[in-house]
Amino acid sequence: MDVGGELLGCDLENTDVFRLLETLTGGPLGHAEITLEAVNADVHSAAVLQAPRGSAVLMLERLTHLPDGRPVDLEFIRFRGDRITMSGVLHRSV
Repeated sequence: MDVGGELLGCDLENTDVFRLLETLTGGPLGHAEITLEAVNADVHSAAVLQAPRGSAVLMLERLTHLPDGRPVDLEFIRFRGDRITMSGVLHRSV
């Protein structure tokens, strides 16, 4: 509530939420846990993504934490599978 309460008074429509969170907390965010899975487009997602209802879309679930480990932002983002390219770098830790 200490961060979320202040966030409600911010311009969430025109400002990146991560930038707002970093401003409110006075520093960079910590880590994020992500899960990517295929789901069927519900009515709302299909309309926004201009995809057929029930078609397969990718859903990214992201839980972002502050440096002290407190969760601060949970997002469910849906992407059309035919309009996304994913790439990354994986580091092996010992």
